[in-house]
Amino acid sequence: MSQEKIENQIENISAITPKGTILWAIGLFISIAIILLASTIFILSDKNLYYPLRITASLSLIRELYPESYNDKKLLSLAREAMIAELDRYSGYLDKEELNRAYEEFTGSYGGIGITVVGHEHGLMVMSVREDGPAGVAGIKTGDVIIKADNVSVEGMNPLRATNYLRGQEGSVVEVGIVRNNLSDTITFELTRQKLKLVHLAYAGITSGKYLYLRVLDFEAGVTDEILAAFDSLYINNRHTIKGVLIDLRGNPGGLLSEAISVSDLFLDSGRLIVGVKGKSRWRRSELYSTDSDITNGLPLAVIVDRGSASASEIFAGAMKYSHRGIIVGDTTFGKGLVQELDELMDGSGMRLTIARYYFEGNIFLNDPNSEDIDNAVGIPPDYYIEFPDNEPFLLSLENSSILRDFAILHRNEIAADSNQMMISSKWFDDFLIYAKEKNFRFESDLSDELHDLMVIAALENYSQKTLESINKLQQISHANDSARFAQNHEYILQRIYQIAMEIQYGPGSAYQKAIIPYRKDIALAEKILSQEKID
Repeated sequence: MSQEKIENQIENISAITPKGTILWAIGLFISIAIILLASTIFILSDKNLYYPLRITASLSLIRELYPESYNDKKLLSLAREAMIAELDRYSGYLDKEELNRAYEEFTGSYGGIGITVVGHEHGLMVMSVREDGPAGVAGIKTGDVIIKADNVSVEGMNPLRATNYLRGQEGSVVEVGIVRNNLSDTITFELTRQKLKLVHLAYAGITSGKYLYLRVLDFEAGVTDEILAAFDSLYINNRHTIKGVLIDLRGNPGGLLSEAISVSDLFLDSGRLIVGVKGKSRWRRSELYSTDSDITNGLPLAVIVDRGSASASEIFAGAMKYSHRGIIVGDTTFGKGLVQELDELMDGSGMRLTIARYYFEGNIFLNDPNSEDIDNAVGIPPDYYIEFPDNEPFLLSLENSSILRDFAILHRNEIAADSNQMMISSKWFDDFLIYAKEKNFRFESDLSDELHDLMVIAALENYSQKTLESINKLQQISHANDSARFAQNHEYILQRIYQIAMEIQYGPGSAYQKAIIPYRKDIALAEKILSQEKID
């Protein structure tokens, strides 16, 4: 090719290149703009991408403009905590240490005071109390609201985090402030933390009426094995004389769904619905049926519950009630109706998250699936109601004072010597009245307190002498009624003195056998109903 032609071609290319480059750049710009617009629309329309972007944008803005120092990890942790806490009172965020402690509850033992709690607007509401733990021994009750641990207020705190202040090294002391009776009474307990081994079956034995009695404390890992072991040692050798089965779930906070299903399976013939679980997606929906035969061969069965029976214990009670396998005796259960699971996050922290509602035969939900409020369960109503005396104000005051326990410990040897009798001598009641007076124990009812306040106001306001005399007369009547509470609770006081002395002297087994079961009205009622049903 001649030099002239080459130069002409170069000139032609040079002439058109700037124009082609501009068109190519415009096309590229338009393509990028379209992609960015589409991405923005996609992100804004997809909540899974939009919400994290907002958090990231907020942190970026803080990093760019905020003039003071801050901890971005703490900010992110607080954001997660607040987000999960908004869901319901059972869900919550856990840091690494809290998650490890939560796993610890399922694996062996932990240092604490023996209670299960849920969130409350004023702190932590006691859902159930382990009877052999420090809180149960001291007199803390289901429904009490914990407002502080030592000098730390737990009001408004994440419930899962607040429980860390109740836990601690074995032998250490924690001062727990609670309110009860609709927040009108404030009480402080000084409790020594214990290493609480997860003993699931507090007692198993045969009552004088020939009923197999099981006191089940929780549904954590291993409870099914303990119940089977109890049946192996008690039922097999007495199968021809045992009339029925009593399963005591009072104050049982629940535990693992799998254990509730396994225990239910023991008492049902195959093919009965134990529980249905309804989550958000179809992968979270299932119905769990019994697979084995009833190990009692259809013996009459009663489940004893109260307002501290919750979660997995409600699943067992509901499975028995709504499959018409057994009767429910006692009070309405706590009312949860929800299933939670522990999920570990990438950084080692985790969540306790509500994942489903559960239901029983007949499509009976404890927690209304059509309600906008997920925490709306009403509990399982008993077939036969009985009022438990423990929550009566006089008895609560008596238990909280510790004088019952102190008196029983002081005279445990002499009281235990009466253990061959059906009930200890009434002389111990008279001795206790003298002891209570020496210790300056005095019970004042709400009416007495209100009359006292009224008298103070009347005196300050210069009410007439006649009015003051009338108020004084009412005070005398009210104080007389308060004093009469001792005699009205004669049987309860004797039983508790006997129980405490036997427990300390011979252990919980002897206490159940001689000082608890023979005097429990709910057990007597359950036996009476089951015997009538068997006759019918």
